[in-house]
Amino acid sequence: MSAELFDPKRHETLIPQPWSTELVTREVNTIVADINNSIMTDSSWPTHPLDAESYTSASPKWASYAGAAGVVLAMQILKRCGYDANDYSERLPIIHSSYIKSPDVQVEPGLQLGELGILIPLLLAQPNNKTVKKNLIQAMQQTLDLPLNEVTSGQTGMMHVALHLYRQTNEQCWRDVYIEGAQSLLAHWQQDKTTKQWLWQSKVFGPSRHYYGACHGIVANANILLQGIDLLDEALSITIIERTVSTLQLSVKENKNMANWQLCTKPDIEKVLVQWCHGGAGIVTAMAATPQSLSKSSIILDRLLKKTAELIWQAGPLKKGSNICHGTAGNGYAFLYLYKRWRDPIWLERARQFAMHAIVQCQRDRTFYKQGRYSLWTGDAGLAIYLHHCLYPKQAALPGLELF
Repeated sequence: MSAELFDPKRHETLIPQPWSTELVTREVNTIVADINNSIMTDSSWPTHPLDAESYTSASPKWASYAGAAGVVLAMQILKRCGYDANDYSERLPIIHSSYIKSPDVQVEPGLQLGELGILIPLLLAQPNNKTVKKNLIQAMQQTLDLPLNEVTSGQTGMMHVALHLYRQTNEQCWRDVYIEGAQSLLAHWQQDKTTKQWLWQSKVFGPSRHYYGACHGIVANANILLQGIDLLDEALSITIIERTVSTLQLSVKENKNMANWQLCTKPDIEKVLVQWCHGGAGIVTAMAATPQSLSKSSIILDRLLKKTAELIWQAGPLKKGSNICHGTAGNGYAFLYLYKRWRDPIWLERARQFAMHAIVQCQRDRTFYKQGRYSLWTGDAGLAIYLHHCLYPKQAALPGLELF
């Protein structure tokens, strides 16, 4: 039955290596030093062959997902955490103009692939820059009219930025655009008359699909709505939780001990993944902060979270590497989020075992490709932040989404 819940060929056996604070700290410092030493004259970092394959090009990457803006943001975070990370904020105007001239995919307003992910670290570095603020608000508003309803390029990613800025500054403009995003999401949330599932349609990368996961799916949207529920009608929280949990229960694939979800509702796409972007790991990180209660929905959610975390553990680290989006660090974050939810040390222990394995993966890949992987979501910069959060688990939050 486990083979139906995950594909063993996508995973590898966990390396049994004792947790070492010294080794973890050394690896973070190694990654930071490599990033410091590898920036190029055009303000980009060398494109990793795996990221080049993803975009069918070896040209520089600029956006937050796999490009220079994400590295700059990661270094801002790591510098605040006390590491010897250079501040590359002054490079962001060049990165932005380079992105406009030669976008990673296409010019768009979104968070991971578009202007939002470049402008947010720039505004954080220059909070009084009215031009940057104006451009950021304009990009945010542009996401509202897109048929996306997800993190990468749509309203959901925008709302994470808006909510962060509102919490930081208390400025009304950020509150307003967050609420606009929430209204857009709620207006597009529909129940399938046949399956009774509450789903959003996301038209990303061409096809229109109803996803479940943390990047394009229902849990991503429920998460950001619940994070800002105090800015909406707090009574909505019950509706959001009940709709989301009932949909997860209706769509789950499970056995006695484990649970997972397929990529989307389309019957001809039955791919079952265990990653942050798709599948159980992202569903855990998105839903782990959901308020706990004695309600039926809360009890069901806790049961599903525990079974999904067991799936992540039994499946083992991902062969795709040490990164956050579709690698071992992203799956490890699921354990950190459950540690924050339940304070059971087993989840911190498992997160740290995944961290030790991820270090071996990162070092192995650095040797094989003869370079680091300079990106936030697909590479070493994101891994460094995950390793730091394994040292300080109470700070755990996904960088570039819940941590800026």
